[in-house]
This record gives sequence, structure tokens and C-alpha cells, in this order.
Amino acid sequence: MQFTITRRQYNIVLKQGIANLPRESGGFLGGNDFKIQAVLPIPNQHLYDETGTFAFTMEDVDRAHRFFKKHNMRYYGLYHTHPQGIAYPSDTDIKSGQRYHFILSLRDQDNPHFAAFEVKNNQPIHIPLVIISDKGHKQVDIHDVAEKTKGSNIQSPDSDADNLNQRIGNILDDKPNTYDKLPPTNYFDSDFSTLA
Repeated sequence: MQFTITRRQYNIVLKQGIANLPRESGGFLGGNDFKIQAVLPIPNQHLYDETGTFAFTMEDVDRAHRFFKKHNMRYYGLYHTHPQGIAYPSDTDIKSGQRYHFILSLRDQDNPHFAAFEVKNNQPIHIPLVIISDKGHKQVDIHDVAEKTKGSNIQSPDSDADNLNQRIGNILDDKPNTYDKLPPTNYFDSDFSTLA
């Protein structure tokens, strides 16, 4: 058994890791037939030690499972960086409950080392991880949603984020915010309620 990851997917992991130095960074990987086909980066949830620890929540894991299932992929597990350490799971990594761990050592940024492990009986077992060419592999970029939804009523996650950032900027700069008026909905068909 071995995992494969396309050069493009590997570059996403590497770019995230380098951009977040000296902090640890990571996310989740998914795919099929031990081919990593999707990378889902997440922010480091650790409150105090982002340089020596990568933390995630069970909500992050649940969101990852739903994301990969939605795209007909299997959830493989957690990836994260060791900015100064080797590509080997720590005791904390092993106790996280993840079956597979993918660790990117950035101790030597000119020669990063990306390794995969399966945890069995609290022991990490090295699994070969091969970076392969993008050629012949269909790539799906979730950011393409923005292009596909232009001119429609569907908002992409990026456009929602841009809109929110603009509104926050307006608040900070004491500028007025305008909001799109939506047509009224029939509240009898809704389960939404508020108390004022």
C-alpha cells in the first residue's frame, strides 16, 4: 500500500506550511484508492502554542467528513507541519484518534519532507507517500465556484467572505453599509423564529 498525491495538491500543503512559519499549520486530506485528490486546509485552533502544536476541533473533523463525502471521496486524515521537527508523529499526534497522519517537516525548507503514517495499536507505521505528476488527473478547484456562479443568485464562499470583509471595513471606517433587499418569504413555510 502507498499513498499518492499530485504535485498540485502537494504544493497547496507546502505553500500553506511555508506561509504560516514559524507556526504549525494543517488540515485534512481525502480521495479514493489511496490517491489524495483533495486538500482541505484549516486554521490552527491552538490558543497558546501555535509554533509547537497544531490543534483542531471535532467540528473541523465533522466538516471534513461532510466535505469529502459531498465530493464522493473518502476522508483519509489529518496533515500538519512540523516547522522545526522531523516528519514523524508525536505522542500527541498519535493520541488524536486519526488513523492516518501526513506530516510535512519544514526543518530544511529547501528540502521539505512529507511522510504518511498509519496508527495501529498506538504505533505509527510508515506508509510510502509518492508525489506524482498532475498530468492525467482532473483537478477541481473550489474557487472555480465564483466563476460558475457569476450572474446568478448563488454566492460563492469567496464572494461572501469578500462581502463580509468589505462590511467590516465600512464599520471600522465609519462608512455606511447597504444591504441587498431580499423578497419577503412566507413565514408559514419556515422553521426560523426569533424572539425580540
